[in-house]
Amino acid sequence: MIEVSLAENRLKVIHDGSDLASEVLDALGKLPAGPATIRVLILAGANSEACDTIVESLQQEKARPRRRRTELLEPPVILLITDSSRRIEQCQGLVNDLILWPEPAGLLSHRVQVLRHWQDVRLELGMTRDALAWHANRIDREHQLVEHIFRNALSRNYLDYPNVKTYLTPVSKFNGDLCLIAPGPLGNIYMLLADFTGHGLAPATGALPLSQAFFAMSDRGVSVAEMVTEFNFRLNRLLPADMFCACFLLELSANGERVTYWNGGMPPALLFDCNGKILDRLHAQHMALGVLDENDFDSRVTTFRASADISIALYTDGVIELLGHKLEFLGGEALESLLKRFPEPEEFSEVVRELEHFRGEQPLHDDLSLAILQCCPTGLDEVKSASEDGSLPFVFESELEVSYLQRLEPVSHIVNSLSKLPSLRSHRTTIYLLLAEAYNNALEHGLLKLDSNLKRSPEGFAQYYQLRSERLSELEAGKVRIRIRFDADTERLEFTVTDNGEGWETELKAAQSQQSYGRGLELLKQLCRELRWQDDGREVVFTYQL
Repeated sequence: MIEVSLAENRLKVIHDGSDLASEVLDALGKLPAGPATIRVLILAGANSEACDTIVESLQQEKARPRRRRTELLEPPVILLITDSSRRIEQCQGLVNDLILWPEPAGLLSHRVQVLRHWQDVRLELGMTRDALAWHANRIDREHQLVEHIFRNALSRNYLDYPNVKTYLTPVSKFNGDLCLIAPGPLGNIYMLLADFTGHGLAPATGALPLSQAFFAMSDRGVSVAEMVTEFNFRLNRLLPADMFCACFLLELSANGERVTYWNGGMPPALLFDCNGKILDRLHAQHMALGVLDENDFDSRVTTFRASADISIALYTDGVIELLGHKLEFLGGEALESLLKRFPEPEEFSEVVRELEHFRGEQPLHDDLSLAILQCCPTGLDEVKSASEDGSLPFVFESELEVSYLQRLEPVSHIVNSLSKLPSLRSHRTTIYLLLAEAYNNALEHGLLKLDSNLKRSPEGFAQYYQLRSERLSELEAGKVRIRIRFDADTERLEFTVTDNGEGWETELKAAQSQQSYGRGLELLKQLCRELRWQDDGREVVFTYQL
């Protein structure tokens, strides 16, 4: 066999030296040059020995494992030209194209052009494939690094807490939902369920700053209101404008009897008893985290008493919007029905099984997160601080004029200062709840003249806080005085909160405490001693025993 290279035409030719080869070479020499090199085999039908050698060589080449196309030394596109139909049958499947000579007019030129284009496409696809493989490996490595960071960041997550059952299923490798659980220093437990916009790596990155702040503040026993304020501040600065974080954060006291929660943009949590009866739905009363700036953000929490046979189900919208195998959404009523059928903690696996059965083989369209907390004594030990040689008595007093009321959150500043004292540090959450309720009553009802009846509906809640913001910004006169006295001998705190407004009907508000908007006053009555209102509601005095 003879091998020649037609450099001007970018052709590599292998022929048997026959008259057919001479005729075809002459025709190939007249073809225009092209961008890709192709290989041409010219075999006369009469030359059986040469044909058998070539066929055997082609079979061996086809059986040999291929390297990447971009690394092949020989052009992979082969054109066979022969004057024998038998040779065409022998080489069928071993070459890319065949021509039975003599050719129809112009067929040779057309076939060579098509094969050159094919070769160009194959080489381009090979390089694209290699580039994609390189990028895929790089992305996989970056995902491994991010996964390692997430794993370390969430290493303290107490998902194994025995009184919590969770079902967390992401759409992709990274979860856009976030479930965090951490013990507090007083034997209390904090639980957060959040849902970032979207799913995958992008929303999951918000979990890093949120989880860091959550665990750090849980260690210090920070109140729920202070937590969400800090979360919102961080996410508002971090997240882009089209991204936010719906969040439900709660704190359960060590004895399991007091629940304090904040719901920003999440579906209503379900409060149910051991018989599966739905006792309450804890609807969202606030915007999601990362939407409002710190001046417009509302950190107001809700607190209620719970008995040991009560559980709270938190879930993201991915649960109620779960698409089943019958192309129907699960819905809130179906979820409540599942909790009625399987209310006991040990039956949680049945709830999960029913959800998976409902979905069947239908792919997930959103992250699924369901967490159920049993309201019972936490069984967690209180973190004891270093012993101190007694505590000093003190009196704290601050008179807040309009400018301070408009631009500061005075309760947080005061509680931050008080919590630095060893004797008060472990009572930070309770002090915040009590002082915030008294201060907000003085500001909203005493100075801003807001009516809590607006809160009877979800729309009313929005209107109430819109009026609060407008009236506070327009407030021209008024002040609130806060006085705190600590008796070190009796370990008792006495609070006095006074405003110079027109007064308000405190007895009516207390009588309405069964409504969602009256629970704060009921909380004061339950946690305090010697609660009394004076001067037509302009002043409230109460004591708290450490």
